[in-house]
Amino acid sequence: MPSIAYDQVLVPLLKDATEIEAAHRTLRTGTTGRQWRLGSLNRTAVVMSLSAWEAYVEELVKESVTSFKPAVPANTLWQSINADARSKVGRFHTPNTDNVRTLIADTIGLQDVTMSWHWQHTTVQQAKHRLGVALTYRHHIAHGVNPRPTIHNSYASRLPAFFKTLGRCTDRAVRDYLVTALYVPNPWPQ
Repeated sequence: MPSIAYDQVLVPLLKDATEIEAAHRTLRTGTTGRQWRLGSLNRTAVVMSLSAWEAYVEELVKESVTSFKPAVPANTLWQSINADARSKVGRFHTPNTDNVRTLIADTIGLQDVTMSWHWQHTTVQQAKHRLGVALTYRHHIAHGVNPRPTIHNSYASRLPAFFKTLGRCTDRAVRDYLVTALYVPNPWPQ
């Protein structure tokens, strides 16, 4: 059961990166090797993938805080928690390992969501490293480093799948925390 943030933010926004990959395939010359004049598409896929990841993390935090809203509408404690979480989300701009960990810890209490970032053939450290590499590329692209970084199509085309998997791991950890620590029943709708 994925979160609304996963289904309605991460996956749809990652379609931009997938569409860029499709455009890249269409524009290939048919010869083997590097496809000249298509590098900007690969750089765009990096930026779009990280944009989707950032939006997902922000929406996941808001959705998580909303999941433990009490039935009594005049609960000032929850209103304060919600306002604080939304303020922190508003200041969240670089979705790196430390910032994601801090945002989730400071808003819902899960101390280290990154410990859940592992899957078959990928350790926590490898997932963190891959996120760090993608963010370094994004930083160079967004801030106009010259010469522009060379992003290979094989790298750019794998990013959407990486972020979907990272999102599934993050969803699972947050859901488990909400259920076991905060006693939220079924935080993600079916």
